Formats: sequence, structure tokens, C-alpha cells
Amino acid sequence: MRKRILITVMVFTILFGLFGCGRETQKNVTSAQTMTLTLRGMRGGYVYKFEGESDVTELRRYRETYRSGEDELVLESSVPCDAQTMIELMNTCGILRWDGFHGKHPKNVSDGIMFRFEATVNGGQEIFADGSENFPKGYREFVRALNSMLAESEND
Repeated sequence: MRKRILITVMVFTILFGLFGCGRETQKNVTSAQTMTLTLRGMRGGYVYKFEGESDVTELRRYRETYRSGEDELVLESSVPCDAQTMIELMNTCGILRWDGFHGKHPKNVSDGIMFRFEATVNGGQEIFADGSENFPKGYREFVRALNSMLAESEND
């Protein structure tokens, strides 16, 4: 009986070590397929998009507008952005840690910025985070870097 229990424990230990507990355990982004960051405030919103399967892709910023009874995205700025640059930015800002983040709106704050982040990385791993005037670590740096990349292209 003890031998059977020992073997069972060893098998589960080995399987847990190989496959984990069903969560992705990779520490870094190694490939980036898509990223959408939506920001909404009292004066409207912006949507940042990055999509691509090839080495050369594009980062785009859209302005959200409401026209003829429908939400519409109007392209405001775009810049060529290779996947490696986006991967490095995602790793620097720790976006893998963002998965599952839900920043509740703080009490006594009447307005603010709401965000929604979605990305597909590492060949299919999905990341989702959202919040209202409450952001994950590295969020502000990530948004600043996206805006800097877009601003550099406007100055060229």
C-alpha cells in the first residue's frame, strides 16, 4: 500500500513539474501576434493596435468617435514597428503579469481613465487586463512608449 501511494505521489509530482497547474509559466514574451489597448475618458477614447505575423508590422493609434449613432475608429497615427521592438517593450513593462488584472475604480473619484488590454503572445497565450483609474505595474511606461514611437514617426 505504501509503495502504491509513493508511486502515485511521484507520478503526480512529475506531471506537475512537466505541465504545471494549467497556467502558462513562461516568464517572457517571445513572440507577439496582436495587441489592443483601449483608453476611454471623459473626452473620448483612443485605441492602440499592433498586429502582425511577419517581422515588419505597424503600430496604429485610432481616435474613438461617435458618428451617426455608431462608434467609429478614425486612424490618427501609425508607424512601422517590428515585432522584436514590441516584444522588448512588452517584456520591459511586464505585460505577462498583467493577465487577470482588474483595477476597480477608486472611491471618491468621479471620473478618470478606463483601460482594456488584450494581447495574444507566445503563439496563442492570451492576456487580458482592465481597470478604471487603477493600472498594473508598468502600464504608464507602456503607454508612454507607444506614444513616443508614434510621435517620432510624426516628427520625421
